[in-house]
Amino acid sequence: MDAAERRDMLKNVQEADFVVVELTLYTNTHPNDQEALTQWRLAIKEAARLRKMYEKRFGPLSLHSIPSEQAIDTGWRWNQAPWPWQM
Repeated sequence: MDAAERRDMLKNVQEADFVVVELTLYTNTHPNDQEALTQWRLAIKEAARLRKMYEKRFGPLSLHSIPSEQAIDTGWRWNQAPWPWQM
């Protein structure tokens, strides 16, 4: 397992989630901004895509994640390092 690849993929997930949060906050105060709503929808799709890629390769990021094939095959162990934030 390549630690640098894992770290980079996790950073991409975090960045995408940040964009979703920021656009959510903006659209809460500007509900009629159609361009922002379009960006928000696209950001949600991109964040989901990146999360799915990460989880397929490295396993679930949260209890809300649908377990990846890798996690099902190997048996996911939440109490084993490294944790996602230890990358």
